[in-house]
Amino acid sequence: MTLSQRDLADVGVLIGCALRPKARPGADSGYRTLLGRYRVDVEFRNAVDSVLDGLDVRVLSDSDLGLVLGVRRESVFAYRISDLPNVNGVTERLLVGLVSVGITAYAYPTPADFDDDRVRWVSVDEIERFVREVCERFKRTPADDETLDEAWRTYDRLSPAYKADKGKGKARRSPASSTYWVAHVLNWMVDQGLARLAPARGTETFQLLERFRVQAGELAGNETYDLLAAIRRDEVTK
Repeated sequence: MTLSQRDLADVGVLIGCALRPKARPGADSGYRTLLGRYRVDVEFRNAVDSVLDGLDVRVLSDSDLGLVLGVRRESVFAYRISDLPNVNGVTERLLVGLVSVGITAYAYPTPADFDDDRVRWVSVDEIERFVREVCERFKRTPADDETLDEAWRTYDRLSPAYKADKGKGKARRSPASSTYWVAHVLNWMVDQGLARLAPARGTETFQLLERFRVQAGELAGNETYDLLAAIRRDEVTK
């Protein structure tokens, strides 16, 4: 059967839903219907996958929570650290990159964890302490990677204490504080549908969502992830 113009329009609608971070089939009957079709209609599925391939994108998961997409580096949809608010220079990109991998390694310390759909929670304080421990380890055994070495040294120079921006009150964190960067990344993840606040679990605690688990699984085998994950596994077994 040849796909009709209406079918091709539905291909675009499904891809559009997948590209909206917070869109969920459970709350959108149209998305739910098209996701079901993607699963059972081979021709429709092939059309969706072909369009995505042309955009340098692929489907990582088609669970009940929606299509989770992965992008190649050259894709126009590729996430770049500089896309985060207030991330303009090299220093900021290094900090955000280190914290992002730190969150992944803390929550998923083995590649097998990426296939485990148990709910995971992290807090700003937990991640800050973990990345601080990473810095201490690299002080004793420096990393061979120059970028990683610069990243942890940059983080280590920051104070974990709250620091108020001048003239803006004591409750406001300053970028001179490492907790600012941890909170910044986690709150951005909320905006991207990768996490949600979980106040019942504690102050500044976040639940990591399936979209994050599936996308973070792409880091398995990444050298920086492997190094941080090994440190996390050591922590767990102490």
